[in-house]
Amino acid sequence: MACGETISESLLVAAIDFGTTFSGYAFAIRNDYKVDPTRVSGSHWHTGSQPGLSLKTPTCILFNQNQVFESFGGEAEDKYTELAQEEEHMDWFFFKRFKMQLYDKKEISRDFMLEGENGCLMPAMRVFTESIKFLRMHLEEHIRSKTDGIKPQEIDWVLTVPAIWSDPAKQFMREAANNGGIPNSRLILALEPEAASIYCKNLPVDRTISSGGRSTLDAFAAGTKYLILDAGGGTIDITVQEIKPDGNIKQIYMANGGDWGGVKVDQAFDEFMLDIVGMETMDKFRNEDKAEYLSLCREFEVKKRGIRPDSTAKITLRIPLILSEKFQEVKGVSLKDSFKSNKSMSWIGDKLRVDPDTAKDFYSETCRQITHHLNGIFQEPAVVDTEIILMVGGFSESQMLQEAIKSAYQNKTVIIPEEAGLAVLKGAVQFGFNPKVINPRISRFTYGISTNKRFRPHTDPEDKKQIVNDIMYCRDRFGKHVERGQPIEVGEVNDQRTYNPLKGDQRRIRLPIYASRAVDPEYIDETECSYLGDLEVDVSDIRGGCEREVVVGMRFGGTDIAVEAVVKSTGEKVDARFNFLR
Repeated sequence: MACGETISESLLVAAIDFGTTFSGYAFAIRNDYKVDPTRVSGSHWHTGSQPGLSLKTPTCILFNQNQVFESFGGEAEDKYTELAQEEEHMDWFFFKRFKMQLYDKKEISRDFMLEGENGCLMPAMRVFTESIKFLRMHLEEHIRSKTDGIKPQEIDWVLTVPAIWSDPAKQFMREAANNGGIPNSRLILALEPEAASIYCKNLPVDRTISSGGRSTLDAFAAGTKYLILDAGGGTIDITVQEIKPDGNIKQIYMANGGDWGGVKVDQAFDEFMLDIVGMETMDKFRNEDKAEYLSLCREFEVKKRGIRPDSTAKITLRIPLILSEKFQEVKGVSLKDSFKSNKSMSWIGDKLRVDPDTAKDFYSETCRQITHHLNGIFQEPAVVDTEIILMVGGFSESQMLQEAIKSAYQNKTVIIPEEAGLAVLKGAVQFGFNPKVINPRISRFTYGISTNKRFRPHTDPEDKKQIVNDIMYCRDRFGKHVERGQPIEVGEVNDQRTYNPLKGDQRRIRLPIYASRAVDPEYIDETECSYLGDLEVDVSDIRGGCEREVVVGMRFGGTDIAVEAVVKSTGEKVDARFNFLR
């Protein structure tokens, strides 16, 4: 598995930011980057239903009745809405906001299924692959129209992933990109908050909004520590970094975060509507009038951007007439009459007017979760003296979230770039030109393999005792390769080990890989340990029988884990790879 850096100096770097709610791509030519790292180009998506999105389009994909790709982005959303209006959508396959499924799943297989908006199932790998393939092809066509003579094999690709994603989730995205036509040898993964950090470091001072009196140039001086709050649609990604004397960046606290992104605001609105009309009415509305339901979701998507901490005006939402009819059908009374005594809401025609305090409450829970988590981070010894919070990601453009962070941390400087929602995308391009700019990284987990070691009487559990050739061994001991919280250099091989096949004709060595939140786990079945998958080493040259020794080294300092294996007697490299997908 390739990882960590590109194999040659390409003419162009292209990045795909595959987001939970919105996606896009950007690119830069190497010669332009050398003159000005901020010269990054992208595509302006023309999505009438989502004005002003610039370099992003909704992360939606549509397949026809035969599971053949139809469209992506705003076009897919519009087409599916048209189908729903004609009640022709039931055997089409429409997926939106599906990226979060890779965060939610504890175990990921190559053949796990995604459920579409109407309950239709498709293999997740196919959905992700076709999405990335569309963005790749759209990008290559764009490049052909804008540049002269750049061939696909002269492009290095960067794909963004949340830093808090599991290793299996990263591998899933890498394989989907490979299936979508991006060669593994020319692909690197960029961790989203790291990409955003690189973008902000390269920004001119007048391109940020800052509270606390510090300029961006001052904030990125050597020795400065800063916390990156990457608030996206699905996840909140947090990491803490420090500027090194050479201008590069080192991570000083491991990536962390949770699923408290902007989608939580939409969920709060859904719960608000449920309280008004009840579950039965809402289920009927969602299932029987898909077009109107999508229309209501779009309406709130636009209106929520106008909710601000200083808002005094009510927000007005057009409520589809069919929802009122469904309510009357279920409850036997009109929707308007059912809550006349509720002073926080009022009706005018088909419009629901919600008072500003109720609207602001849609943000309260996600803001509370984010600040609660940050409170814990700022208590950590490596972070306690960090004075700067860098807010990036699309959700960071919300004034409600900005105010929540600034109010909670009045003694810190909060910096928000002018295009917070594009920081990850543009920074990913810059990362592609210099993948070693973030070095070292802090390991999020203790990684190791399952080993059999000499049994320790009165220490190891008796049920783990195993006798082999009259020698007592302990099964399931955790053989540690790297430790949680350990700084790791990019490209550094951590703890080389030598392995032999157990059988003379064995053609592949499989070693089970485990991750733990504990610093020094004893056994692989402890509570905080989890099985990730297998390290597979090719030993198909069976000459030498059981005496064949292979030296295996793992590299944990990149954006995803890499491995290399060498035959000890000849120095010949052999194929070695991780398989984290069930």
